[in-house]
Amino acid sequence: MSSILKPPTKVKIRLIQAARKNFAKKGFSNTSMDDIANTAKVSKGGLYHHFASKDDLFMAIFVENQDNVIKSQPKLFEKKDDLLKDLAKMYDSLDFQKDLMRVWLDAMSESAHNSKIRQMVIKRRKHLESLSTLQFKKIKSNMKLLVGYTDLELARLAKGSMALVKGCALDSVTGDDPIQVKQVWVQTMHAILMSKK
Repeated sequence: MSSILKPPTKVKIRLIQAARKNFAKKGFSNTSMDDIANTAKVSKGGLYHHFASKDDLFMAIFVENQDNVIKSQPKLFEKKDDLLKDLAKMYDSLDFQKDLMRVWLDAMSESAHNSKIRQMVIKRRKHLESLSTLQFKKIKSNMKLLVGYTDLELARLAKGSMALVKGCALDSVTGDDPIQVKQVWVQTMHAILMSKK
């Protein structure tokens, strides 16, 4: 069994949480591996046993969060009459915690000059875009929406919807009213899904 498929140990979870806390408070550049080990109450050797670098820890935060969001997705998009309700449920399943959004913004900034982070961000983004494309295909099939759109066009819509999620995340971390941000997302997604080619 691949180590990627193994569930994380309690120590690994503690390290990810400690890294998230430190990155949110101090930023990536100002956080040391010592800071993370001390916050997690783990030896530096124990930290390096689980994570080879600060970069790896940085991306583990996003992988863990995105995997949790994907696993927690409720059953959605079965009936057209439930579209608005399903979009609201989907939005609620997204995790717009302020500390996570600060870390995400730092990742975007860091990726401008850190090629390893940039490659990890690109790989993760492509993975999420492919999952979003599958969701659009499911909506097309189950709800008979987006009729006439090709798979390539659905992939483009998925990429656009991911950009919308990022914008909502940014709005939420910069203090916009969370209820309004949710309404903007739901209404925009509804307009996209109801569009005709």
